[in-house]
Amino acid sequence: MKKLVVIGLAATMVALTGCSDSKTTTQTSTPTGSTNASATAKPEKLTLNWSVTSGNLANVNLPAADKDFVKKAIEEKFNVDLKIDYMMNGKEYYDKLNATMAGGNVPDMFISGGAESQKYISDGITGNLAPFLTKAAVPNYFKWVSEDEVNAYQIKQGEFFRGMNIFPRNTYAAWHIRQDWLDKLGLKAPKTYDELTKVMVAFTKNDPDGNGKNDTFGLSAAGNGANLPFDFPQWLNNGLVADFMIANNTYIDNRTDLKVEKVIDQVVDWINQGVVDPDWFLNKPGAQLDKASQGKVGMYFSGDKTTILDSNPTSVANRSKALDPKANWVPIFPLDQPIIWKNNVAVDTILISKTTAEKTPDKIKRSMEILNWLTGDEGFLLTHYGQEGKHYTKDGKKITLNVANFEADIAKAGNWLNVYNAFVPDEPKVLGYELVDPRINDHDRAILKTVESYPKHDALPPVSLVPPAGINIGDFRKEMSKYHIKGVLEDKSGKNWPQYREELMTKFKGRDIFTEYTKTLNTALKNKLNDFK
Repeated sequence: MKKLVVIGLAATMVALTGCSDSKTTTQTSTPTGSTNASATAKPEKLTLNWSVTSGNLANVNLPAADKDFVKKAIEEKFNVDLKIDYMMNGKEYYDKLNATMAGGNVPDMFISGGAESQKYISDGITGNLAPFLTKAAVPNYFKWVSEDEVNAYQIKQGEFFRGMNIFPRNTYAAWHIRQDWLDKLGLKAPKTYDELTKVMVAFTKNDPDGNGKNDTFGLSAAGNGANLPFDFPQWLNNGLVADFMIANNTYIDNRTDLKVEKVIDQVVDWINQGVVDPDWFLNKPGAQLDKASQGKVGMYFSGDKTTILDSNPTSVANRSKALDPKANWVPIFPLDQPIIWKNNVAVDTILISKTTAEKTPDKIKRSMEILNWLTGDEGFLLTHYGQEGKHYTKDGKKITLNVANFEADIAKAGNWLNVYNAFVPDEPKVLGYELVDPRINDHDRAILKTVESYPKHDALPPVSLVPPAGINIGDFRKEMSKYHIKGVLEDKSGKNWPQYREELMTKFKGRDIFTEYTKTLNTALKNKLNDFK
């Protein structure tokens, strides 16, 4: 354990999945002023086009103009007409974004995954952020991330083409299981892979819901028609924690490790036993949660800390109880492994349009002003907790939710504030606030404490890992995923994985990529050691 440091890097490794219907707001409001306007003049009104994505935009729809108090506040405060396109993180988001860009309409500011950003930058679509994303221009942004982190996040040192989208430092990765099903079948919570397999079989074949029908499965996952996701515990069971690790100053890519052969074999074994939801491969992110809520499966994986909380009206727990009052979901670490996951790392990037930056830079400056507001006290509170006096009260740095109004206007309306807080996680402590949420009961506190206690490794890298010039990591990952699925669905065995892996390492330049990563890491670690000395 002392020799093993898990480092995650969204810049090159993140496998993005999931989608939802895209929505674009087109309503406008009459501006009343701007924080940057003088008493006698205000800046020219600008139309801004943004495109945002995150993992919590499933089934989210912005409300009508008269109820969208965030959009109204932004447009009045900064004298803009904000058009914001939003969608759940995943293939459909990038398909739509790429189609828009192909038509010559690059959003003025947009969120992109790390791998995707590499291509946008290399294709010359994005603009230089150096004049805009500075500590002087967006001081609030740099309360959440350090200048060193943002500088290390660049694809090429000395250039500044992507901002680090702010990410939550804590992680809540866990599998969640139906405790009431375990109780009904007289089973104990599994602690090893063999025990877990027996539970999955029992959930599938022993009628855990007691309806007399053979209509349940052990596990559901979200392959999004493209991936073998980490939802499957077989990855961790073979010592492959998240996407990559560093051992002895050498880069180890978990998803192309030789151990993937065993991962595929074990996944195929579960599929052959019928314990996996047969729709797992085509499931889009969120579909596995729907099936869990509907009582069709007994276990799923999630990194969302609210997924089984009583305080989240749309949680799997609450939706399950609406159908079966006895439903009892609990977090579980079902394997005898030293760690379950990694602490969070930057996943997404903030990019700007090169055309906009060069021809109408005021649009980028105005977007940065809004970003600064979103990451400061006023914007953070409005986009996370609603309107003061209506949705929450504030006593110094203590924020207390008005649950009835918050749920009626925001939570039960689809948590639409998630569109606007895609740039900033819900971590009020960063700004010195204490959140009092009356919905959080002892049950929820116990769940959060349990999940937080699961052992994880720090994973923020000292430098951005990028492939050699001319090699796109996104293209490599697509080929890698094809081989994963070929092994599971066509070969129905991991026996051909060594051959597939060799093709990835040679034909698709994997060895060149990972050698470059190791070289970059060694240089960065040596520099840090010298700084320490």
